[in-house]
Amino acid sequence: MAQLELHGTVEATDLSADVVLVAAHGPIDSRMAGELRDVLLPLAGADGTRLLLDLADAHCLEDDILSVVGTAAHLMARRGERMTIVTRSDYTRMLIVDCGLDELVDVVSSIGEIGD
Repeated sequence: MAQLELHGTVEATDLSADVVLVAAHGPIDSRMAGELRDVLLPLAGADGTRLLLDLADAHCLEDDILSVVGTAAHLMARRGERMTIVTRSDYTRMLIVDCGLDELVDVVSSIGEIGD
């Protein structure tokens, strides 16, 4: 019998001294907004940190989540950086465009597409 994911997860991993990958898995709905905020915003505001947000395994993105991502993107823009979002989902890409985040972030289909 298949088991449904009822709660998503968010984890941060240092890829190098100045690059952090935040990966979201499963249903990243409004219940996850606080957890995502607590992980994402300190990293987005940290000088000298390049931030990658991996949403490839995330689903059920809601307005609360996009608000957190938008706040992080604005924090990075204030310091002259752009967040990179990883997703293969056309729906997620559409959400990013519809809320105007596409002007603040780079969207790629895989981590392998990210240049130095």
